[in-house]
Amino acid sequence: MAQQNANIQSQPGLSRREKIAYGLGDISNGLAVSSVGFWLLIYLTDVAGLSAFLAGVAIMIGRAWDAVTDPVMGWITDHTRSRWGKRLPYLLFGAIPYALAYFSLWVVPEFASQNAIFVYVTLSLIVFNTCLTVVFVPYTSLTAAITSDYDERTSLTGFRMFCSQSAFLIGAAVPSFLVLWVVSGGGADFFEKIGLQSFFGSWGGTARQGYFIMALLFAVIMVCSIWSTFFGCKENNTDDDRIESKSKTPLHYARAIVTELKQNPPFRYAVLILLLTNCAATFIAVNLPYYLQYSVSVRDHQTKLITILFLMAIIMVPVWVKIARKFGKAESYRIAMLIYALVLCTLPFIRPDTAEYLYVIAVFAGIMHSAALMIPWAIVPDVVEFDELQTGERREGLFYGGTTFSYKLATAIAVFASGTVLSIIGYVPNQPQSAEVVAGLNNLVGPLPAILLLCGAILSTKYPLTSAKHKEILAQLEAKRSTSRE
Repeated sequence: MAQQNANIQSQPGLSRREKIAYGLGDISNGLAVSSVGFWLLIYLTDVAGLSAFLAGVAIMIGRAWDAVTDPVMGWITDHTRSRWGKRLPYLLFGAIPYALAYFSLWVVPEFASQNAIFVYVTLSLIVFNTCLTVVFVPYTSLTAAITSDYDERTSLTGFRMFCSQSAFLIGAAVPSFLVLWVVSGGGADFFEKIGLQSFFGSWGGTARQGYFIMALLFAVIMVCSIWSTFFGCKENNTDDDRIESKSKTPLHYARAIVTELKQNPPFRYAVLILLLTNCAATFIAVNLPYYLQYSVSVRDHQTKLITILFLMAIIMVPVWVKIARKFGKAESYRIAMLIYALVLCTLPFIRPDTAEYLYVIAVFAGIMHSAALMIPWAIVPDVVEFDELQTGERREGLFYGGTTFSYKLATAIAVFASGTVLSIIGYVPNQPQSAEVVAGLNNLVGPLPAILLLCGAILSTKYPLTSAKHKEILAQLEAKRSTSRE
């Protein structure tokens, strides 16, 4: 056993170049997820003219479809054989369709009827989320395929989350900046000088032009980031590549996910923690623009506040990596979520005349938000070896398909609930809101996500895979593989 542990410890670590290349790939998802999460609902209601309820339904349908396709994509990647491995081919060929589908979300035609807008938006979201699945499931699966070391995975996830949070910052802050720039006349002057303002027609000088520019810029960056991972990373195609899933169809895969949720405690708790955490994060992201504009009347400060929040999240990524290494992933997550919940509960008490305190809240929220986004994903790859020890199968696609299913299901639930609540409480776009609407927005960004984070913290006490336990599992797997090679 000591020799086996020595073999595991002596495995070469990943180079900084490989970690950076892997991290760059999540810029695409960071841009897409943050811009869609923060701005799509308010774009649909306040710019495209779709009702809050129909906008919530459209986004929910797209995300539900996205979640359903995740297990299918997990099965496909686990059964893929190519010169590049199981996961990387989908990054090469999926990047451009993904970017084009993203762009289509932000160029909603000016249809006369609500039904026409709803159909266009729903179909665009289905296509976009399909492309997201094709790229995102293989990408997240690479964590387990690139390295089997417990701490290296935390470091790899740290690089990924640093890039992701940087992109989150850009995706959350830039749309507001571009829209205000265009509407204020700065955009018209710039594009007039380069002879392109006439291209925008009736959209010139409006919020539609700002979102168009944002979507085009982000789409180009998304392709470049995904291809950076493809050209900079290599899958570990040794023993793991010869250990295949025995599930013959996607339906068997879906059943296997349900079975694992029942029989695999680490997987079950990882899925639930990720679901609750992302549901809370989505409630915050979707409703924060409404809260800042209508509850505390600081629309002009949106870009600054969001920048501070995500800048702190970026800065704290390496700090949380070190904290998780020292105290454990579950323990670090638990403490961070308890503090995060307390911070969120202060938001309903902010008024327009005390809005300056939002800058202090943004700092503390950003520190804890970093842990909320990083640590749950760092937990997931360790489940793969636990399952391999139990079943003899190597099924990264199954587990990442299952976890991304929960991730996207949480988004669908939170967005649909937000749109429904906005309709029920009487939200009217681009108008001063009633006291009932303001109270509803306060609860959507404060107490509600705080409760979800507290539930995640409680569940983390049940997560069984510590660093020591994971090393024992790797040692047992090494012994099995050594025996099979003899």
